[in-house]
Amino acid sequence: MTNDTAAPLRHPARRFYGSAMQGMLSALLWNKDRIEDPTFTGRRVLGFKLPDFQRGERWSDDQCIAFLESLWMGVSPGAYMVNWSYTNDHNHYLLLDGQQRLRALERYWNGELAVPGEDGHAYRWTELTEAEHNHFLRIPFPWLETRYTTDAQLREAYNRHNFGGTPHRPDERA
Repeated sequence: MTNDTAAPLRHPARRFYGSAMQGMLSALLWNKDRIEDPTFTGRRVLGFKLPDFQRGERWSDDQCIAFLESLWMGVSPGAYMVNWSYTNDHNHYLLLDGQQRLRALERYWNGELAVPGEDGHAYRWTELTEAEHNHFLRIPFPWLETRYTTDAQLREAYNRHNFGGTPHRPDERA
């Protein structure tokens, strides 16, 4: 005897889908001035559109510089999340996670931030040699590519991805 009615799952059903992608910082620099939707008048970072529900810039200059310094040192940047939607232009090329990190890169490449070198001096991007540029641009920076089509899906993915952790207290640092 078969039962055509499936039993309810004993765990949450999967609702979030994405593809893990691998890239380098050079792709983000190339993307910096690329605009696919000229009708979009909202905020952008490195060419990506920011959803209206996403917070603004929060990192201080010191936090941005610490992130950039970590990249130079070989620390993983984590991953950023971008939505691609070919059925809804408003939701296409939308950055759902990584705004602070990408903004730090954008500011560095625009010459707004200087990163301390081993020699004790801080250098802006424009002060580095071509070899130093090439070294930095080969640093891997993976991303998660999603394909959500509705505002509700985007909001739920954003909220689940960005608010699951508990911030560390200063006394919990190593």
